[in-house]
Amino acid sequence: MKLVNRFFLAILLFCLSIGVVFADLNGTVIKVLDGDTIDLLTITNQKIRIRLLDIDAPEKGQAYGNASRKYLASLIAGKYVFVKANKKDIYNRTLGTIFYNKMNINAKMVENGYAWAYRYRGKASNKLMVKREKQAKLNNKGLWKDKNPIAPWQFRYRNKQ
Repeated sequence: MKLVNRFFLAILLFCLSIGVVFADLNGTVIKVLDGDTIDLLTITNQKIRIRLLDIDAPEKGQAYGNASRKYLASLIAGKYVFVKANKKDIYNRTLGTIFYNKMNINAKMVENGYAWAYRYRGKASNKLMVKREKQAKLNNKGLWKDKNPIAPWQFRYRNKQ
């Protein structure tokens, strides 16, 4: 009987830990690594790496990479934010949408031309981000001032070669 109780307790703890991993988060942005990745310090002093969901910002060393990081930092560095967490990526970063004063920061990055709508194998899953990207492109905002901006996934592919 004790073995059965331990088994159910282990399952319960596992289920609770999964719920915590994907729970919404609040905390202070303590580091902006690039235009789509930050470190968040929660109210329980837990440091969590967050990858902004549905966007792809220029890489470090890529045109507009530094501008993208600086723009994101100007929006949220040192600020207390809310993160609508989604899941973990293959690098164990929490994927999420960041809000500051009810402003969707992920969307702000795309609509001001500091990130693309994220695409997986050429297909974007968030149509609103694609719409914002097209609008930024039409208005020559941010990286769209460049005549031939290189998408981050193309930049990564070229540098892998």
